[in-house]
Amino acid sequence: MKRRDWLKTIGMASCLLPFGMSGIQVPSLANAGRKKAITIAHITDIHVQPGLRAPKGLAKCFNHLQSLPDKVELILNGGDCIMDALSRDKSTVAKQWKVWNKVVENECSLKMVNCIGNHDIWAAGEKNDQLYGKNWAKEKLQLEKGYFSFDQAGWHFIVLDSVQLKAEGGYIAKLDEEQFDWLKTDLRKVPDRTPVLVLSHIPIVSAAAFFDGDRRKNGGWQIPGSFVHMDANEITDLFYKHKNVKVCLSGHLHLLDKVEYNGITFLCNGAVCGNWWNGSYKETKPGYSVLNLYDDGSFDHTYTNYRNTQA
Repeated sequence: MKRRDWLKTIGMASCLLPFGMSGIQVPSLANAGRKKAITIAHITDIHVQPGLRAPKGLAKCFNHLQSLPDKVELILNGGDCIMDALSRDKSTVAKQWKVWNKVVENECSLKMVNCIGNHDIWAAGEKNDQLYGKNWAKEKLQLEKGYFSFDQAGWHFIVLDSVQLKAEGGYIAKLDEEQFDWLKTDLRKVPDRTPVLVLSHIPIVSAAAFFDGDRRKNGGWQIPGSFVHMDANEITDLFYKHKNVKVCLSGHLHLLDKVEYNGITFLCNGAVCGNWWNGSYKETKPGYSVLNLYDDGSFDHTYTNYRNTQA
């Protein structure tokens, strides 16, 4: 269809719509010739452990996403696989990882790429224990490092390690210096026409961070350094130099949002566990996201509630 004829058709269709009616779908001239490169699922914040409906719930999530009519080819796991290793003893953490491994082995037949979340990090043991910190999570998730990249279906995927433990306890969301230098080098190597997707556990940019609890204090907004990346300015400045960075996926907040900034879409994609396996967290239902990635760098995104009743 010629552009002139297409515009005429759309104009006529608009005239036929009753006042106030919306939702008509029109083709995009820019993306009319695009081809789907791959369909991926993004799961995050599973918080599996013995009991609390968690094992059955995770199994149901895997079964649901693997039975979609539009077949998922790759799962991106955004972290917080287990309920909590930050403050739990070794025996309890081992039981949680045992449940995770059993459900994944029995219920997940797709390739899954893993990211480390804050609850996956064991911080309650002795620092000289070989499993202390991120070592245990890397072993269970089969990761050499917490950050890495790979190419698939014409897209470049970057997995970041958002969580940095603080000497005084707790953690902060940021990239360490070595990782940030690696990220700059990695992006320079990517051809300009290759679209880039970035996965992190903690959001780089998020609107939901304003609404997880009452963040209005002392006459202003106060967002903790564990809610969103403290180095968001540096990261977004870097991304602005690389126009092929298209979408950034995260979780951590258990809430659902979509922010577009400087040509990049930032998606905070809820939680598989919802409110820690007790239904919805505020307005966000337990779920996962499906993205269709296209060869021109565009994508579409759907958040799916995989269960309407408790598992």
